[in-house]
Amino acid sequence: MNHWSRREFIHSSSIAAVGLMANPSFGFHRKQDPIGLALSNKHPETMSHLQVGDPSKIKILQLTDIHFFCGRDKFGEVMDKLTIENLPKLIDLTQPDLLAVSGDLWHDNPGGRGKEFMEYSVEKIEALGLPWLFTWGNHDMLDDYELGHDHLTEAKNSLYRGGPGSGNYSVMLEDKEGNPLWELLCLNTTNIGIQKEQENWLRGFSDSQSGLEEIPMVTFLHIPVLQYQYVWEEKLAAGFKLENVSHYGEDGSGIWHLKDLGRVRACFCGHDHVNDYGGKLEDIELVFGRATGFAGYGGEKVAKGGKLITVNAQDRTYAWETVLYDGTRWHPEAGLQVEEVVDAPWMRGG
Repeated sequence: MNHWSRREFIHSSSIAAVGLMANPSFGFHRKQDPIGLALSNKHPETMSHLQVGDPSKIKILQLTDIHFFCGRDKFGEVMDKLTIENLPKLIDLTQPDLLAVSGDLWHDNPGGRGKEFMEYSVEKIEALGLPWLFTWGNHDMLDDYELGHDHLTEAKNSLYRGGPGSGNYSVMLEDKEGNPLWELLCLNTTNIGIQKEQENWLRGFSDSQSGLEEIPMVTFLHIPVLQYQYVWEEKLAAGFKLENVSHYGEDGSGIWHLKDLGRVRACFCGHDHVNDYGGKLEDIELVFGRATGFAGYGGEKVAKGGKLITVNAQDRTYAWETVLYDGTRWHPEAGLQVEEVVDAPWMRGG
């Protein structure tokens, strides 16, 4: 376990950032798009609640980068239909209590069609018949984000409550008596990661959490923080990494705002379709989800699937494993670091 002072960490992150700016794949000076940054007070709640049956085994299935409507001009509906046909298989394999859709559910807003794309995509998630949360991804674009907040909140089985917080909110998992067990923090990283908007929201969120200091928490967000790159380079992570960590404009300070909450155990992100690894720094594990949708890039290298997170609220532990559509399950052994495509079931499928 590595322990750094805040000053040491920010200094290291700043040095790393200078070196990474030369690589355009990181998009370091990317202009921010106002994805989800509008406010809606139609639904004033900033936290949703979900009662679970067995506090010792709460199963969360992370789906990320589904990218409905991506490549329709090239493939038509073929890739989206493949995703829709296979998602129930993943549900059957994992039997989750809820779904965590961590961004890029639909793909962009060409010709103002983002609303149509969102409605189609939400309908497909609703059809899975499970409670679900949503975090905004860089491709979840709309003309009217206020409308987007309302539609996501009002959807069947939706746990989304991001209207008052520009896409930032939390989900409290509770036992049958309504006692809090575990909190899921959902952050809107727009298209450039954790920035001042999210940091300011986190400060206010921290102030509102009196009495919950002992409740563990995991964070879902789309764009990884800078330290995802660091844990890999310092060999603190295990799994595979086939592309650079696209943290964009995030400067390394975001993780400190999460650490300041005092109870974040892990972050689960998406965005980079051909990375799947986890590594711990300052008692926060940074984990990439497995890209889920067939329309998104990377399928020729890495099999699509999901990330199953199992929480034990009784002993306050959690575990995760990648689950592929063919039933393959995988958690990397300690020290495993792969940076090329290999014909292993956990990468290419069984």
